Amino acid sequence: MKLIHLSGLERYLKTSKNSNIILSWNLNNDYFKHFKKKEIFYVSKVWQKNKFKVKNKVIKLRKKILPQLKKQLNLINKINYSKKEWEILLEPWLFIYLYSMYFRWIVINELISKYKNFRYFEIKNKKNIPFFDTLQYAKLMNNDDVCNHLLLQDILKFKKITKGKIKTNYNFTIQKKKLISKIFTQIKNSPLFILYEKIICKIFNIKILVNLRTKKINFLKLCFKLNVIPFKGLSIFSRDKLINISNRNDFNKIKRFKLKIEMKKKDNFEKYIINRIQNDIPRVYIENFFDIKKIHANQLSKTNIVVTDTMHVYNPIFKSWLAYKKNLNKKFKIITSDHGGIYGGQQIYNYNLAISTIDFKNQKNINKKQLSLPCLFLNKHKCKFKNKILLVCKDITKYPRAFRGPICDEINYEINQIKKVIKCIDNSLKDKIFIRPYLAENGWRPHKEYKKIIGVEKIAYSNNLYSKLKEEAYIKIVTYPQTAFLECLINGPTFLLFDPKYYNDSKQNKKYMKILFKNKIAFKSGKQLAIHLNQIEKNILSWWQQKKIQNSVNLFINKTSIYNDDPTSDWAKNLKKIIS
Repeated sequence: MKLIHLSGLERYLKTSKNSNIILSWNLNNDYFKHFKKKEIFYVSKVWQKNKFKVKNKVIKLRKKILPQLKKQLNLINKINYSKKEWEILLEPWLFIYLYSMYFRWIVINELISKYKNFRYFEIKNKKNIPFFDTLQYAKLMNNDDVCNHLLLQDILKFKKITKGKIKTNYNFTIQKKKLISKIFTQIKNSPLFILYEKIICKIFNIKILVNLRTKKINFLKLCFKLNVIPFKGLSIFSRDKLINISNRNDFNKIKRFKLKIEMKKKDNFEKYIINRIQNDIPRVYIENFFDIKKIHANQLSKTNIVVTDTMHVYNPIFKSWLAYKKNLNKKFKIITSDHGGIYGGQQIYNYNLAISTIDFKNQKNINKKQLSLPCLFLNKHKCKFKNKILLVCKDITKYPRAFRGPICDEINYEINQIKKVIKCIDNSLKDKIFIRPYLAENGWRPHKEYKKIIGVEKIAYSNNLYSKLKEEAYIKIVTYPQTAFLECLINGPTFLLFDPKYYNDSKQNKKYMKILFKNKIAFKSGKQLAIHLNQIEKNILSWWQQKKIQNSVNLFINKTSIYNDDPTSDWAKNLKKIIS
């Protein structure tokens, strides 16, 4: 009987001499190489085979569960929030949760179907304290071996696949406290900044809160054109205030028992999920609901319009304040915006659209509730072209949850293509290459491979070095079709190295991406990109300035996104209309 390695925890456990099956989200673990007899079960292939099934299921199930959660959470917390207000609070956790759970359910189904009989390790969890909020859930589901192992073995238990389980004496703990301290101190405010905010709050009635992630100059320009005080309220909603609450082991069994989801017709997964959700729903919605409400009590009481691009997604204080304000005043306006620049793939569920009065998009061809505006995040800079080539790379989480791009072992495609670029490019160019790895702490960490192929001295870890290289590099290569690509594209010779099959994109975007491939601006093959660079290296700017190349670039930018040199004017003009 084969032994299936559900997670990366097995490297700590005594393994069998029999054949081992390694799930592909574990291929980055060091223990993998120690197994002589191993078979790889490719989770990425399961996703490619079932992705439309997963998407459709999650959309339908969300519609069933959300009204139930609204009803039950109102009763538990003795409040009367509307569906809209609970959407503000519950999303995007609910969507991430259903997506993650159902995909892992499908993975287990595929394992059972393929192997019939197999063994797996059953581990114990010392403490089962619920997740604190959306961000903690996402972080743990992304990368935590214990969290994912417990979930997968629980699905197997529910399906009564217990014949081959191997009980262990190990007790594992999900490291929530350590993680909480780390993720909740990301926003740090200086004493002067906090003092400034306190003074502003006491002197002025902040009727409009503009909370946008953009360059300081753009933020100040926009506030000036709107005649509003430059105030983001970051210290009011600072995550620092959550550390003590999040680190408490709050668990109210009685309240959670009341959270019962009822469905007339249920398939096996639905039966499973409505039983689990009692324990899985984050504490910010039950045990700590009023703790968070107290933090923002009486804050910005005169505010009746909010413009936000990121904080409404993961910050529980800000989300709680938004829902509270909306409950008090139905005319309270929430204006949401994209936080990037381009091409993030088709959204299966648009959280911004669900909660907003109007949603600002940096793209064209949108619906009636959305408004096309240029991206505030993108700016042209003065290029100081020197003999440098900048490779801008991404990372992916160990365990998939978002499904917007490559998952699991598919990251190896990117790593291999970069290796081919460096192998096939002329030596005169090779010496000029610098690599910017994705700095977020995700599970695959391809920067380790980049160190091997180019050396640690050629890795741009610091943001200062990255900013300098963006200005100095006369050639930029980006490995994912998102904001970084557009940011580089508007500032000189830029190439895209990626495989479109990993990205769920609109027909329109695919159409214009084909033009980039046709004109050798986008490549699937690192080898072909290297050959092209070898050919044009001596006359790169002349090649870039060719009419057909510039037409292709401008067409792509204009058709897939909105950009201009002074986006604040368009923003101010449209915001004034909404405000009035």
